[in-house]
Amino acid sequence: MSRYASSRRIVAIGILLAGFLLPSCGFKRKLVSITMIPSTATLTGPGVNIQFQAIGNYEHPPDHGDISNSVNWASAAPQIVTIDQAGLATSTTGCGTGITITATAHSDPHDSESGVVIGTATVAVAQPGGICP
Repeated sequence: MSRYASSRRIVAIGILLAGFLLPSCGFKRKLVSITMIPSTATLTGPGVNIQFQAIGNYEHPPDHGDISNSVNWASAAPQIVTIDQAGLATSTTGCGTGITITATAHSDPHDSESGVVIGTATVAVAQPGGICP
């Protein structure tokens, strides 16, 4: 092997090692917001379902993805619209407008002290014929 080829190999190995050993930007991946899909919904009649999806928006690096299975779901009026931990909302026999559905997660899922990020959607529930108990 020539001296030139040997030097190139050493440089290449050095570059590979630097890529593995040097730290990245130094920041943890951080959840900064949650986008809800759909953002609004109207359910007419009891037992009607709608599937919500939570999209996590991150920085370091900027990215987004479905986090529906890792958020805590809640309904502000569970007597009118329930939601399970998979994001499936179901109407009851009640009526209401402006009902908030929330998806909540920590900005760092590995650190419960990292702060909470909340996404919201609004639901209206009506009964056929406009009759509400």
